[in-house]
Amino acid sequence: MATTVLDRSGNAVDTVSSHVVGVIADAARRAGAETEQIAQLLGRDPALLVDDTVRIPTATASRLWELLHRLAGPEAGVLAADVAELGRLHVWDYLIGNAPTLAEGLRDAARYNNTICDRRVDLEVVEDGSLLTARYLDLPHRGAAEAANKEFVMAVMVRRATESFGDAGRPVRVDFSHRGPADRAHLIRALGTGNIHFGQDRDALTFLTSAETGGRTNDPVLQGILRSHAQKLIDSIGPEPAWLDVFRAALRAALPESGGDGVGLEEVATALRISDRTLQRRLAEHGTSWRAELEIVRRDTAIALLRDHTVPVQSVALRLGYRDHRVLARAFRRWTGQSPASFRRDQPR
Repeated sequence: MATTVLDRSGNAVDTVSSHVVGVIADAARRAGAETEQIAQLLGRDPALLVDDTVRIPTATASRLWELLHRLAGPEAGVLAADVAELGRLHVWDYLIGNAPTLAEGLRDAARYNNTICDRRVDLEVVEDGSLLTARYLDLPHRGAAEAANKEFVMAVMVRRATESFGDAGRPVRVDFSHRGPADRAHLIRALGTGNIHFGQDRDALTFLTSAETGGRTNDPVLQGILRSHAQKLIDSIGPEPAWLDVFRAALRAALPESGGDGVGLEEVATALRISDRTLQRRLAEHGTSWRAELEIVRRDTAIALLRDHTVPVQSVALRLGYRDHRVLARAFRRWTGQSPASFRRDQPR
């Protein structure tokens, strides 16, 4: 099954897992955001954020980070990490804990990092004597979202490491490339160390491999299953449809429900979980309008239905939101230069 991408944001690499966005959205709700406010930022129903085959544009995730930062301030990233209980990030969450050692768990987390992250993001794991370093490369967010996202990914990594390996999962040093907040108490709590450095040339966690007690067992069969599923998720990330394609699909779905009364912009905006004004603005940004799009979808739907000789012309009219087949006839002649009856006669049975 191909992964679904809910919006357009440049090209197929610019997306993150819906599970990550779901965590940010829940953190924003905890910080005081209204569900409808979050839905409008997403342009979709937040209920979709539980499907591991759904990807969300990185730009949308950035907007949610900015909202959370406005509400929670410098603690935004740690607040989101607190929301990210085991299982919230789906298969990635179990890769560290089901490895025999912290080093192998971090390598698995790095190898399958793109199950949750933008595909441009790399996680590099390096062992140097007794030091084990996990370093993020090319984290995509900028502005207010940058610090929140970096602190979130580091805090979640530490949380998963300590849940499975205890004190061995606590870093001995943390490096951030962004500027630090004046008060760092929330970071010390989340990261388990006060040895935190800002303005560095990397974003990294450093652990002591000698801190592992040894003797830990894991289930290699389960580890193989997790790796296989993670790889399938990464392989399934495909090209994302244009926003207009998503809109037109929602418009087509609304047509049969109109019952001859005509589908309205408000209905489609509601289905997309955005306001009427936002829908009109997005259509204008794409160089089109509600009226023009309604014509396109009605035309394409009419042609498809008239090719099926078992569907009466009056039923076609109703499916398009017309009460009378004569209205359909006038519109169809404008679109194609033919009447519905003559067009149908030309179609093979």
